[in-house]
Amino acid sequence: MAYPYGEPLTNIGSDPWDLTEMKGRDSVDLLARMVYAEARGESLEGKRGCAHVAKNRKAKNLSEFGGNTYEGVLLKKYQFEGMTTEAARKPDLSSQAWKDSLNIAMNMSTTPNPIGNCLWFVTNSYYATRVSYNNGVEYFTFPGSTARKVVEKKVIGNHTFFRVEGY
Repeated sequence: MAYPYGEPLTNIGSDPWDLTEMKGRDSVDLLARMVYAEARGESLEGKRGCAHVAKNRKAKNLSEFGGNTYEGVLLKKYQFEGMTTEAARKPDLSSQAWKDSLNIAMNMSTTPNPIGNCLWFVTNSYYATRVSYNNGVEYFTFPGSTARKVVEKKVIGNHTFFRVEGY
């Protein structure tokens, strides 16, 4: 690594989802930025959950998730909205939230997994607007898609982590 983790980046693309400035960066840097941007106000367990969604997606090695690298997964368009924010591009390096995020990213092989095989997370309030029930079975509807049966779910702080049938 020839640059400091968390160094300020400027969006050089034409839209927020153009993450060109992040391509080629170390996986620790990218993962820490995502965790910080998505979960800086959450507990350590919540931060670990967000990191493990990325790890679980990487392990799945599906093109819809970005393949089998952290870069591919974390920079996949429309997947981790936090990566498009000022928080990801310019994290507060002196904050405890950044230090926690960086520590989690640096120690993924030993970081406890609080979410099992979950592959998605959203805020609890958003989850509540997308969930439905049929005969006691929970279904999540992704935007522009049909309802999918939820087969695994864990709520940690302000996030709902989940996996749907077929994954």
